[in-house]
Amino acid sequence: MFSSIKFKLVAWFLGITSVVFVGLGVGLYHELKKIAFDAIDSHLHSEVQLIASLVKVDDGELEVSLDEVAVGDYALPLSGHYYQVLVDGEVVMRSPSLSSVGASLPVSGPSFEPVYRTITGPDRRPLRLNEHSFNLAGSVVTVQAAESLKDTYELLDSFRNIVMVLLPSVFVLSAVGGLLITRFSLRGLDVFARRVERVTERSLGERVDVEGVALELKPLAASFNTMLCRLEEFFERQRRFMSDASHQLRTPTAVIRGYCDVTLSRERSPEEYRKALESISDAAARMAFIIERILEVARLEDRIYNIESTDVDLMDVMKNVVKLFEGPAAQRSVRISLAGEHIKVRGDRDRLTEVFTNIVDNAIKYNRPGGSVDIEVRGVEGQACVTVADTGCGIAPNEREMIFDRFYRSEQTRTKVAGSGLGLSIVKGIVEAHGGRVEVESIIGKGSRFKVYLPMKREE
Repeated sequence: MFSSIKFKLVAWFLGITSVVFVGLGVGLYHELKKIAFDAIDSHLHSEVQLIASLVKVDDGELEVSLDEVAVGDYALPLSGHYYQVLVDGEVVMRSPSLSSVGASLPVSGPSFEPVYRTITGPDRRPLRLNEHSFNLAGSVVTVQAAESLKDTYELLDSFRNIVMVLLPSVFVLSAVGGLLITRFSLRGLDVFARRVERVTERSLGERVDVEGVALELKPLAASFNTMLCRLEEFFERQRRFMSDASHQLRTPTAVIRGYCDVTLSRERSPEEYRKALESISDAAARMAFIIERILEVARLEDRIYNIESTDVDLMDVMKNVVKLFEGPAAQRSVRISLAGEHIKVRGDRDRLTEVFTNIVDNAIKYNRPGGSVDIEVRGVEGQACVTVADTGCGIAPNEREMIFDRFYRSEQTRTKVAGSGLGLSIVKGIVEAHGGRVEVESIIGKGSRFKVYLPMKREE
């Protein structure tokens, strides 16, 4: 349950709602209480000022005449409205609401600033008291006025009760509303899941309809469609790989089987058996070569290819490659030239030699008699670049990317030179494993130019 998106959303929504409403309720309660007490204090201050204005000095003596205020609630016993006047700490006048029951207000001492406090009144209920002292005729006159807080507390209690009822109601409504909203909002996930369930390995060509998906799920649907494209492309490559591998292995297998059947059909002379075994050996060697190349490509694609990192001088590598192909090039009347500078990279010398052996081999095999293969080693913007340019038949624009695919061979090359179609695929895999890239430029009938870029060794 705790891993459910719906539960997390509802819990978060309810938590925020509860905190907001509780905070709002507490804040409003205290604000209402402050306003009510401020109103009572203001009224008591006015009463104290009125009573103080009725205290007069006549011939040096104080006269207190409060008949004007000893009416209404002040005349009713325990009415909750009281006043009291003290001179030098002695009570000289009380409101009828106090004197009729023989009660008095508590005195805390003279204070020449208004003092407000909450006390317990004669009726055992809370009162709000304002006390203010004045100097008159050499005496300290203290005027007290008090008012019941009964109505104020009833108002606050009523507000608190409303909040206590309202908050659970809002909580329940928020919970129900949150569940409904999240359920409706996440319905798109169910629709999306059902659409995804329909996609199997047999229907990788299907795509999730982005237009019919919720706005928030569109990036997910687009990413899923991209993943399906990659999976479809991968499975298609796998199918093509199996088909091409079977096709490549079918020929030597057929040769072996054919020679065996023909040879075993009747008694043969030792010379005939020897020739048959030589042919079978050649076919088996061809099959072993193809299988080894297939395994090499598979290791490159699975990233389990071991690359030994050592300092490699590309000029030395190319000199060895040129020596290796001087004989085959001379047989085809192809001239090989090498120019450039000594540039070092970090990599596997044997694997890099294999890269350039494949490229130079193709440059010679697909060249014209009397053609040339020009090799250059140089640095380009912090990278080592080895260029192999030939004057061969060239590569069509629509085939330049496909030549790096496994087993791909154009019709033109199939008819001219035997091969497995794995060489350039291995070249690309090894170069990328070294952090480099391969580029090709070509013009039909004029030749091709392969450029291998590798990270140059950093100077210590």
